[in-house]
Amino acid sequence: MSDIPRGHGRDVIPFPQERVARDMPKRPKTEAKDGKRIIIREYDHIIFISTIVLVAFGLVMVLSASSYAAMHSGAGIYSYFITQAFGAGLGFVGMIFAATINYKFVSRFSGLIYLLALGALGLVFTPLGIEFQGATRWVSIGGFNFQPSELAKVAVIIMMAKYISDDTNRVNTLRGLFGCAVILALPLVLVMLGRNMSTMIILSAIAFAIIFLASPYFWRWVALGATAAFGVAGYLLYEHFIGEGFRGARFGAWLDPFADPTGFGFQNVQSLYALASGGLFGLGLGNSNQKLYYLPEAQNDFIFAIIVEELGLFGAMIVLMLFGILVWRGAMAAINSRSVLGCLIATGIVTMISVQVIINVGVVTNTIPNTGIPLPFISYGGTSIAVMMTAVGMLLNISRYRRT
Repeated sequence: MSDIPRGHGRDVIPFPQERVARDMPKRPKTEAKDGKRIIIREYDHIIFISTIVLVAFGLVMVLSASSYAAMHSGAGIYSYFITQAFGAGLGFVGMIFAATINYKFVSRFSGLIYLLALGALGLVFTPLGIEFQGATRWVSIGGFNFQPSELAKVAVIIMMAKYISDDTNRVNTLRGLFGCAVILALPLVLVMLGRNMSTMIILSAIAFAIIFLASPYFWRWVALGATAAFGVAGYLLYEHFIGEGFRGARFGAWLDPFADPTGFGFQNVQSLYALASGGLFGLGLGNSNQKLYYLPEAQNDFIFAIIVEELGLFGAMIVLMLFGILVWRGAMAAINSRSVLGCLIATGIVTMISVQVIINVGVVTNTIPNTGIPLPFISYGGTSIAVMMTAVGMLLNISRYRRT
């Protein structure tokens, strides 16, 4: 065999070992740790594509829903769109950054991230805080406004996931559960003082999902969740029938929005009008009537109503399908992660996204009482979209690492 000339022409047949080496598929990169292999795969492209599509669609809808209000505000027809695009740009940078850095390295700074989020929440009670419609949720520094509660959601996810993953038996002891309660209680107290009920609901749902997944006691946590749900329902009923509170009035508007169509039920009624006008394929992009000062803050929490009005049931189903794909792939990233930390962080991020989608769509369709929760990646809000996209970056990073 050694005497056979190998040549350089096209008709030269490669040796068997060369053919095998050439045709063998490339194996993913691996890292050895504790005697096990960690397979480093490519990012989950479905998560990335569905997020980018939702963000791009959201920019279009913000431009459509806010055009009339922006034009009459004197700031220019593209003012809301430019702010949202700037937030999306920051979010894209944050997403790439979070997707590149190993989530385990980020978790080392969980305490610092948590303290920074608490400090940001505390700023709303200083002269830097901005009050809007009875709630103090924003901070203004040098003309730049941001919502600290959005940072608190991610901080609680990372901190609680790190706390539990360091010792998974913590959720089985009263001392460990007390630690989880303290992690959750500190930001909850601050958001409650700011009358931010919507963030309180999301933070509680995130913490419950993480602890529920980490604990082996299924029915114990189901009973606790049911008790909490009945407690909230009891409080709303008390406010509605006995008290005279703002939340009780909103609860009454949910039960019968047409009983007070110009008061507390106004936004619910106008949202239902938008849904009814959309039909199967909608009135056409940009042709909404409810955004003409009929539906308040159409580009914010009730942007889904404008989507249905302009694009119909067909457009709404596509949006919900994209969210379903994103949540599904995020759940798969959590399931396939062989790291408890990665599993819990992915669970928290998926819960944060899915709960906001469910509540927002429920409010717009008057399925649940009105509360101010934006539609992820679509509703107007620079802080929300930037933080959400950065969280998706962490989800992409988690999807990249798997154990065998």
